[in-house]
Amino acid sequence: METSLTILYSYGLRGDLELLPKLYSFIRQLKAYYSSEAVVQVCSLDPAQAPGRVLLLDLGESCALDVWHCDVSDGRSTLVVLDGMGYDAARVADAAAKRDQMGGGIGIALVDADNPHAIDDVWLTADPRSGESHSGLQIVLSPADETQLDGNVLSLAAVERGQVGAAQLTQISGRWSLTSSDIHDLPRRTLPDPTIAASVEFVLSEARYAQQRKAR
Repeated sequence: METSLTILYSYGLRGDLELLPKLYSFIRQLKAYYSSEAVVQVCSLDPAQAPGRVLLLDLGESCALDVWHCDVSDGRSTLVVLDGMGYDAARVADAAAKRDQMGGGIGIALVDADNPHAIDDVWLTADPRSGESHSGLQIVLSPADETQLDGNVLSLAAVERGQVGAAQLTQISGRWSLTSSDIHDLPRRTLPDPTIAASVEFVLSEARYAQQRKAR
């Protein structure tokens, strides 16, 4: 039996919330790009469904404390928007503390060296050693020099802000193989997604309110 997995990922957003509505539109385009022609035709009203499974990941540095809303929110502001964008997981510092601060209403998994996360048979870790006891596919959420699959451990090449990395894997008879990898630049004419733009405005308004309260 053959199954497929498409991984799309970002890295080093560093609190650039204005980028995220365009990035989301681009990610939807990439999902359609990595779909088969037949799937795109069937889903013509919403072609952003790739065959097999899709994981949307962030490899870290989503916020930077020299950015005001990151400082006010203790690095949670970008994560809130990524959650709204449908990200499955993000590598962060102090994952357990951030998860407690963000509450139970978020869907995005927060991963650090002490807090790996499993999605079905896929193990998301902050470094290769975190998943040594796991027998399935392990995806390391730390930027690497290149995208490569070593046994059952997948490393992902670093991307820059405004880029989306992609990797496609196929599993045949329980064995995973890396079939393609690429890094895509965000096209300049990409239109921002209005729903994510509204989410950004909400996050910024909450951050401004928190900043005013701290100033009192």
